[in-house]
Amino acid sequence: MENLKKELLEVLNKKFINHKGLSKLADILSSTLKKDKEEVMAALVELEKEGEIFEFTKHKYASSASLGLVKGKVSYSGYNYSFVLNEEGDIFVQRKNLLNSLDGDYVLVKILSGEVGNKKREGKVLKILKRSDDVIIGTFTRIKSYGYVRADKKGFEKDIFIDTANINGAKDGDKVVVELVNFKSGNPAGKVTEVIGDPNEVGNDIKCLLKQYKIIDKFPQGVLEDANNIPQEIKKEDYKHRRDLTDWLTFTIDGQDAKDLDDAISLTRDNKGNYVLGVHIADVGEYVRYDSRIDQSAFERGTSIYFLNQVIPMLPKQLSNGICSLNPNVDRLALSVIMKIDASGSVVESEVFESIINSKYRLNYDEVLEVIEGNSETQQRLKDIKDVLLDMYELSQLLDKKRRELGSLDFDLPESKVIVDDQNKPIDIVKRSTTKSTKVIETFMVIANEVIAKKFEDAKIPFVYRVHEKPDSEKMASFFNFISSLGVKFNLDKKDIMPTDLQKILKSVADLPIATVVNMIMLRSLKKAKYMEKCLGHFGLALTYYCHFTSPIRRYPDLCIHRIIKEYLHNNITYITSPKMKDFVVKSSMKSSEMEKNAEDVERAITDYKKCEYMSQFIGEKFEGIINGVNARGFFVELDNTCEGFVSVSTLNDDFYDFDERTLTLSGKKNMYRIGERVVVEVADCNLSERKINFEIVKKLNQKK
Repeated sequence: MENLKKELLEVLNKKFINHKGLSKLADILSSTLKKDKEEVMAALVELEKEGEIFEFTKHKYASSASLGLVKGKVSYSGYNYSFVLNEEGDIFVQRKNLLNSLDGDYVLVKILSGEVGNKKREGKVLKILKRSDDVIIGTFTRIKSYGYVRADKKGFEKDIFIDTANINGAKDGDKVVVELVNFKSGNPAGKVTEVIGDPNEVGNDIKCLLKQYKIIDKFPQGVLEDANNIPQEIKKEDYKHRRDLTDWLTFTIDGQDAKDLDDAISLTRDNKGNYVLGVHIADVGEYVRYDSRIDQSAFERGTSIYFLNQVIPMLPKQLSNGICSLNPNVDRLALSVIMKIDASGSVVESEVFESIINSKYRLNYDEVLEVIEGNSETQQRLKDIKDVLLDMYELSQLLDKKRRELGSLDFDLPESKVIVDDQNKPIDIVKRSTTKSTKVIETFMVIANEVIAKKFEDAKIPFVYRVHEKPDSEKMASFFNFISSLGVKFNLDKKDIMPTDLQKILKSVADLPIATVVNMIMLRSLKKAKYMEKCLGHFGLALTYYCHFTSPIRRYPDLCIHRIIKEYLHNNITYITSPKMKDFVVKSSMKSSEMEKNAEDVERAITDYKKCEYMSQFIGEKFEGIINGVNARGFFVELDNTCEGFVSVSTLNDDFYDFDERTLTLSGKKNMYRIGERVVVEVADCNLSERKINFEIVKKLNQKK
């Protein structure tokens, strides 16, 4: 079907053809291409759904390309217009021309004015190709025999009519899940499919966000039954064909609250002075077999989701916290990677095999940091492994130095954690930073992932790689223009940017006030890492080979390649090189990338919601912050506690401001606002439903009040 669709479009794009009805068009094209008319008709129906052909007048069709139509995603602005995001530049669309499209909808657009490449193009939505949501979360209001729902979703301004038959027991003021049943004109109609309940009840705010992002927070009964049937102790027959490492000094290092311990480490020296690093990963593939009910559930979830003090696991707790978790002083099945690393930080020898380990300690990052930094009390308590921990730190420094020499980009950007009480109310926001102890685990996992990726790329085995492609030249050009406006000097070949080039820029601004802003804008200018069946390297890490192997409890791509590795170790080459496996690797890569993004989105949404809730207690109070984003509508300010809010240009009454896209500045006759400037703002209001904090400017810090 796909090949036929391509052939049809090739004809339609070269020559303008329109005939009354798809049937007539199918007659012509089936004759031209000598294809079966029914197959051509089916392909045309699909092309119409995809927006590749369009009914431009009643019953008359032509290819969208021949009509000059383009596709894109709606981005709601919050004003009387929105934008449609398109590869050739954003398209401005007035509210009257949005055709009831919502934020995130995929649409077909007619360009009304402007040229390709001109980011001020204006357009009109002709067709909604795909809704971003088929369900809406909102607040129910009862009015006599019917009701309506006010949607939480930004951009959805029309109330959803709910007739009596579709209220489903919702009470006035309840948060509900609504399925749209009609949105042709006027107010949309819908039916309540689930009642979440009182919005003030503890946990319902989080439930709403999980529903909005379609997060599956409960396992199907069949999956739980299968998980309950998995033994929680290793069977004696499991020892037969595995390397027994239970007498090795292995241990885990994780956060204090972690329960899904999927990686353990060991370190010794050989007679040549090489480090012998062992990275031992929970052998989840031994328990979660391909296409089992547990596997199907894990595939759909794609990843565990972490937020606040909670986790929605990819696997049932019987696995994630039980038999798969590398808990201390119990035997566990693992896939072990043993690497000999010389004094230069190069891996001179490596092997991967199925093993049995017994973790001797369950350590946390804080106590390992205390050992590294010389805390005598902690060193005494962990005296049996103190020297090993110090050797591990020494090795991690060596590996980190080698990575930096290659050009690895380490961004200096603060992360934050929202602290909540037992009622889920935010009480504090704390910054999290990389420490010497977290760096130990990070560098060890990176080297293990690199070694595994190279081994299987060399073997030409179907595999899931972690890919971070080279940045887009246009985005890099914009980045260079921006840092030039800040006075940053550089001398680079902009046509072929290497990681070392960007690393030099980060080093050059490291001690300057603009460091955070340069780090942030550079990160935004890079492509997003994803999973692929092709080994295209990892630009940010400056590595030719990379995959995700070290977290099979919480990431599906890791679990997928664990199975491939195990089949390879058992010489089942025919199976892992079969068309079926190749196809699954592609599907797994695409699905995992999709679910990773969704997990990141919901984690960010929950964090933003709680930050907004936290800041709502400070309405009218003043805070210092830094401008970290500017557009034609105003600018964003990040406070020192990492909460971000928006200053609308409509509140800047002292001047008339124009936006300069090249320098990312708002400029008036007397004043200017640019990224990187520190300012004092006042909290104007906090919109919880939109997770939006609004500020008003008080002053720049280099200005007198």
